[in-house]
Amino acid sequence: MFLIHMKNAYLSFSNIEILKNSTLSINKHERVCLIGKNGTGKSTILKIINKQQDLDCGKIIYKKNIKISYLTQDNPTNLNISLYDFMHSGCTDNILDNKNNIDNKIKIEQFIKLMKLNKYSLLNNLSGGLLRQAALIHTFVGEPDILLLDEPTNHLDMRTIQWLENFLKKFSGSILFVSHNRNFIDNISTRIIDLDRGKLVSWPGNYKNFIKLKNESHHIEMIQKKLFDKRLKQEEKWIRKNLKARSTRNEGRVQNLKILREECNNYRKIEILNDITVNESKKYLGKIVFKLENVKYLVNNKIIIQKFSSIIERGDKVGLIGDNGCGKSTLIKILLGENQPNTGKIYIRNQLKISYFDQNRSTLNQNKSIIDNISNGQEYFSVNGKEQHIISYLKNFLFQPNQLTSLVKTLSGGECSRLLLAQLFLQPSNVLILDEPTNDLDLETIQLIEKIIINYTGTVFIVSHDKDFINNTVNKCWLFKKYGFIETYLGNYESVKKTNNSSIMQSKKQHISQKNINKKTTNQFLQELNQTLRIIEEIELKIKNLQQVINEPNFFKKQLQEKLPILNMLSTEEQKLKKYMINWEKLEQKCVTNK
Repeated sequence: MFLIHMKNAYLSFSNIEILKNSTLSINKHERVCLIGKNGTGKSTILKIINKQQDLDCGKIIYKKNIKISYLTQDNPTNLNISLYDFMHSGCTDNILDNKNNIDNKIKIEQFIKLMKLNKYSLLNNLSGGLLRQAALIHTFVGEPDILLLDEPTNHLDMRTIQWLENFLKKFSGSILFVSHNRNFIDNISTRIIDLDRGKLVSWPGNYKNFIKLKNESHHIEMIQKKLFDKRLKQEEKWIRKNLKARSTRNEGRVQNLKILREECNNYRKIEILNDITVNESKKYLGKIVFKLENVKYLVNNKIIIQKFSSIIERGDKVGLIGDNGCGKSTLIKILLGENQPNTGKIYIRNQLKISYFDQNRSTLNQNKSIIDNISNGQEYFSVNGKEQHIISYLKNFLFQPNQLTSLVKTLSGGECSRLLLAQLFLQPSNVLILDEPTNDLDLETIQLIEKIIINYTGTVFIVSHDKDFINNTVNKCWLFKKYGFIETYLGNYESVKKTNNSSIMQSKKQHISQKNINKKTTNQFLQELNQTLRIIEEIELKIKNLQQVINEPNFFKKQLQEKLPILNMLSTEEQKLKKYMINWEKLEQKCVTNK
């Protein structure tokens, strides 16, 4: 028995068809994920079901007395209200019913206890992650028949996403949700609905099954399109050559050609991002890009970062992993030079060109147009040595020429993210800092960004709570733990999990042994660490001097016996540097363990 049934639905905005004679049913106990490219109308469909947007044609049938609860893509903006009052406003039960009111109060108290917050806390004092949790609970407390969730994992850390998954699996009603978090979709969905060029197509199973079936369907579609194009071409050729084409005998064939032409006009190509590259600064910088030594940072006497040491090389892809509020953004600001550590040292390589993706999109001027946010009065740009027109460049990010004068404040979340990426990738860079870059992007765009990061030869820092995105892009992780401690792991997030899981059984023994390590041993490690740092600096200086010699215009015109010793010396020094870098990582871990 369906809860909601939409049939023959048609809706268009200007020349964009959101729905084209589409059908959608949501049954009891389903968890359905609505998938589609940015700007195709996924959020609009949720608004239609929530009776906030009318259809041009078609109708929706609802189960009698159905209760619907809707989580929007953006966090609430009316923030001058207590946490308790905000959650209670989400109850759809009749508050005059004393029993229901008492039950709601108990549920709200339980949720607030789970969040470890004071119920009198004002929403405007909460972080983005906690505000998202509050919005989710506001949606849940009324026990609706169907939940409409638009990007529910936005701003949530991995631990909270895990809590949300467990909650939704136990939820007794049905769920229609929009998400671009592949791991979340796989763990939650019982069915996928794909919004593709105005049509809604249902696919059984989770995201992995959907991708397999979708690829097969796309292959078949391409074959059919080739056959269609061939047939249309033959008919167009026939009507041009045949002078008697408009005779009564051929009237049916002429009419059929009109139908074919109409079908061709209605066929909308699948738009994908392509030809996107990062404008890389290729200037030689040496191996070490950042060096942190016993960095400590406090806010109001609270330790945010506790004696953290690490070396980041050119080409490292570092994932910052931890709960909301653990200090990830603080460490990014230290790397950017916006914050200075209270104690410790930080070395930042000269001539770094850092491009920063800010999840708050502060670099976008909401009151300016798309093109004005990118061009700065310029018409042509150099991207990796090739001149490119601004209109052509923005077209690669799916912004059509007739859109470019639109104000940023009128764009969807996904369009804003694409514009921010266009702005980011245009700047010459050798370091990318990406703070939640996947928010609001569709799945195919996320997969493209993964490839771009993998192929980027510079250094990348990524803050993300998307497990798949982290697993597919990073080769080193900074894991933020309690009391400001940060641990460094080589490999991706899966490597971190395996390492942690394998050490759980030994954790008590390790804790006891750490207590028994005396101060003399700790000081010995620190002395070795400092000595290693000095050697690394010396080797790096030698490499820099050798590289300058090699970069001289006439170097490679010299005789082999003159060139070879210098090239061999450079190779030897680079091997030595690699050896001492590995030793540095080991000593760093020992120092952290013994504190």
